[in-house]
Amino acid sequence: MKKVIYCFSGTGNSLRTAKIIAKQIGETTIVSVREGATSDLAADADVIGFVCPVYEWDMPEPMKRFVERLSIHADAYVFMVATYVLIHGRCFESMDSILKKKGTRLHYGKPLRCVGSQCVAYEPFPTPRLMVERSDREAKKIGKEIASKKHRSYPRMAFLTRRLYNRMMMPFKQVQYDYDQGFYVSDRCKGCGLCQRLCPCKDITLSDGHPVWNHNCIGCNACVVYCPSKAIMFKTPEAYRILGETGNLTTRAVIRRLGLPENRTRYHNPYISDKDLCVPNETQKDSKAGFDAV
Repeated sequence: MKKVIYCFSGTGNSLRTAKIIAKQIGETTIVSVREGATSDLAADADVIGFVCPVYEWDMPEPMKRFVERLSIHADAYVFMVATYVLIHGRCFESMDSILKKKGTRLHYGKPLRCVGSQCVAYEPFPTPRLMVERSDREAKKIGKEIASKKHRSYPRMAFLTRRLYNRMMMPFKQVQYDYDQGFYVSDRCKGCGLCQRLCPCKDITLSDGHPVWNHNCIGCNACVVYCPSKAIMFKTPEAYRILGETGNLTTRAVIRRLGLPENRTRYHNPYISDKDLCVPNETQKDSKAGFDAV
């Protein structure tokens, strides 16, 4: 039986989840979803999974574009797990809509609460000391359900969230192009180029050994949290500053929090290294093998 999980991950929560699920279902190839990536594994796979975080109450745009290009076996069992902090939004609906155009659907959909990792706005929460292990345990349960090919209806976007989406999320989507202009490097930068290799959106180029961001960022923050010298900093981009002056109360409150103080925790999943994120694909072979902290 051929099994594949497509995973988009910035700070490691989704990749950790994909690895745990892969261990449960056995002999599974995990494919890293990056801008411009392609894969033909789903064309004849029996089990196809998608694991990604929730960004702005939806699927990350690179994941959407990737799935839209994907050839999917119509008779496969298809599942999706979305890692999130507070609101999973319409991510499952977005995925199912794409799949239906390909003649299939989601057979299993489950949100998984993880540690929030937007270090340019807040400290990680809930506290990683408790939440990481809790998320791992829940991921293992999800993996067992998927291994048995359980069917689970995915949760829809809540009525209130749907009503608030245009008011709360659209203003940020409209200035997303300028988000990465908030990044800059301090003199601690060693020119190692890790940020460029990590970026799933291929947004970063190097100039004289230092990163330059090119308006294709979705705010995954991989470059920030994995920088070995903590050289990547963040200030409020100009478009966001203007939105903070002219937007509604909610957008203004969010934008006031933007910034990266020196003492801010730069959280990434403790079990996922920068090397893990840079691997294009890997196969988890033994479902009976042990797994860290699970």
